[in-house]
Amino acid sequence: MVAACRPLGIMAKRHTSSLGKRSSQFVAVAERRFDDAVALCRTGENARANGAQYLAGLVIDILLKGKLAESYPTIARKRSHEVSDADRHIWSLVWRSHELDQMLRQMPNVAFAVKKRGEKAGKPYIHWLNGICESWTVLLRYSPMTSTIGEAHEMVERVRELKELLK
Repeated sequence: MVAACRPLGIMAKRHTSSLGKRSSQFVAVAERRFDDAVALCRTGENARANGAQYLAGLVIDILLKGKLAESYPTIARKRSHEVSDADRHIWSLVWRSHELDQMLRQMPNVAFAVKKRGEKAGKPYIHWLNGICESWTVLLRYSPMTSTIGEAHEMVERVRELKELLK
């Protein structure tokens, strides 16, 4: 099997590795998906724009999951059958869901930090993050919508800046 086709360690070993290692795995995978989005943008082809935007949103999804795992380490370490009803929502956000707005709501400290960094830098980071969280969905991979490569570049550049804040 080609190395690129092997299951990612984050999925195969998520319950056996330490949370610190898992957090770095979230970041590493997010960086790979970001590089994929950039590569699609570099083609300059409108036909690749949707894929670039999907992958850019996935970067935010992965990084928010990593932040949730850091914020709720006891819940994130558990296997599905070990999770209590009270903790199921958080566990699902980390390991199953792609509801970015719900993830961000569980971490007001992250939203606050992004807002403050934006104010300091004179950039609307929190608006960019909220916009992605409200509009991006994993279902975009099935969408017949057509974006332009310019729109994809804009989203990828926003995600470039946001990912540094979410690491």
